Amino acid sequence: MSYFSPPMDHVWERGYLKIPHAYLVQMIVPHPSWDALLPLLSGTVYLIGAGNCGKSTVARWLADCGGDDTVLLDGDAGQPTLGPPGTLGLALPGGQRRLRFTGALTPSMAPLATLSGLRLLLDAAYAAGAATVIVDPCGYIRGEGGREFQRRSIEVLSPDHIVAVGRDAEIDLVLSLFSCRTGLLIHRLPVSPHARRRSQAARRRYREERFADWMADARPLTLSGVLRAGVFPNRSEGYFAGLCDGDGWLLTAGVILGEEGGEICLLAPPSLPGRAAYIEVGRFRPGFSPLPPAFRSAGQEEELFP
Repeated sequence: MSYFSPPMDHVWERGYLKIPHAYLVQMIVPHPSWDALLPLLSGTVYLIGAGNCGKSTVARWLADCGGDDTVLLDGDAGQPTLGPPGTLGLALPGGQRRLRFTGALTPSMAPLATLSGLRLLLDAAYAAGAATVIVDPCGYIRGEGGREFQRRSIEVLSPDHIVAVGRDAEIDLVLSLFSCRTGLLIHRLPVSPHARRRSQAARRRYREERFADWMADARPLTLSGVLRAGVFPNRSEGYFAGLCDGDGWLLTAGVILGEEGGEICLLAPPSLPGRAAYIEVGRFRPGFSPLPPAFRSAGQEEELFP
């Protein structure tokens, strides 16, 4: 069968996150093994796979077909589906989204923020009544750093199921460490024949589009008396930054326009309801090309993303 699913996305409207209508509906053609796997899954389901294996497509299909108490946890801050680049997200029933700020495009640049964000999002999913959480982490698995990240993610999340997409020596090395873990079931899926290989240029364009969509309704926001978390650069202008509440949930995020007299001017979409507790600066400068025309400098064509 063919299953139609809109890409997970959002826009800000009256302070709330909504799925936009502007995106074309994508068709997911499931492999027969997906249908066989679906009724076996419950609790925390962790997907693992290298880039371009179709892992995120499998994750979205499992989340969409799993019922009202199945939710998707987007753990890829570099190729996000629920928020802007530099964030991790959770899609709850009813269209609500919750975001954690990492401020980095790869977990190697913010390992602690990534691991803690994954765990907090998982806890929030169960607190909201989820019975099954489909965790779609990034495809960072190559080399010692990638294997260690996947291992630590699995340890932090303690999944009930691991779904490995494709056959890969790096995946096998990670899974071998958990093959005897009590209560953990490991499943294997082949790479979908419909999986598309995306170049680095295509991934970069996707980040640009995600950020442009996020910033479409951005307006200057003057922040006074808000604490600063993490490490601020000497000159913060142009850096991506997140405004968070006291529990660390993202209220809004955008580009720092400048600082003066202890105040920070942040160009960002309208904030979600809540009291801002702190602002955290990210580890990249998105550039100004995707910002609303009123806020672009004449002739300025700074490169978007590293």
